[in-house]
Amino acid sequence: MHLLFILAALTYGAASFAYGLDPDAPDSASRSQVARQTTARQRRALALLVFAVLLHFCTIGAQCVRGEHPFESVFLATSLGALITVIGYCALTLARPVHALGGVVAAVGLLGLAVGVMFGATSVHDPLPAPVQSLATAHVGLATAGLAGFTLAAAVAGLYLVAERRLRLRQWKPRPGAMSLAGLERLHYQIVLLVTPVFTLAIVTGVLWTLRAGGISSMGARWVEILMAVAAWLASVGVLVLRVGFGLRGRRMAALTLLAFVLTLLVIVWYGVRS
Repeated sequence: MHLLFILAALTYGAASFAYGLDPDAPDSASRSQVARQTTARQRRALALLVFAVLLHFCTIGAQCVRGEHPFESVFLATSLGALITVIGYCALTLARPVHALGGVVAAVGLLGLAVGVMFGATSVHDPLPAPVQSLATAHVGLATAGLAGFTLAAAVAGLYLVAERRLRLRQWKPRPGAMSLAGLERLHYQIVLLVTPVFTLAIVTGVLWTLRAGGISSMGARWVEILMAVAAWLASVGVLVLRVGFGLRGRRMAALTLLAFVLTLLVIVWYGVRS
């Protein structure tokens, strides 16, 4: 298992480095030559990232063989969530040219992998009670998927904010195959549209699981988690309502998505620390 972890970590690092490389083209190179070099570099980086995904998946499988189920620890669930994030990005980039996010997504995968391997084995019986009930399993699975979706949405929103700022400062230099500002904004909205129902179900199943486990009195001990989760849900719903109902777009919607992601991440961190 440790060999798989080392190989996966090295491959994630290589993919991040490959995404960060700029094409080495002479000044006299034509635009088509630069485009071909950029496309070849992006394909190599994506191939490395896909290979890292396979190694990450095998690492989680090896942990399962050792009795470390992804839903038995918040750290193991984080590793699975990071894997889902990278898989989602790989699927997304086949349809939309968002290669600028590759280095960030590779780093997210590496971080999740490291957290799952370093802390999973020592905490498999402590931070997260083993979900023997289907309701608990559904909550952990939905929360993991929701965090992965918000990570992708936040990455696209962050890229939109950077591109929009550079455009306002007239520092924008279009690259071959890069997505337009309108395309980034539309993609960000579509991801939030898909993630919000999943996150809603995660909150509902979490509340029902808490009530079934400890009754209404147990809700008081989790008021911080519930408050942050509800705030994250309101931020994500606000993105949808303000766009559909009022036609608002741009920086404010991207900022709301980043807020929802930060609050969701804080829920996970708070749960790990409190446990």
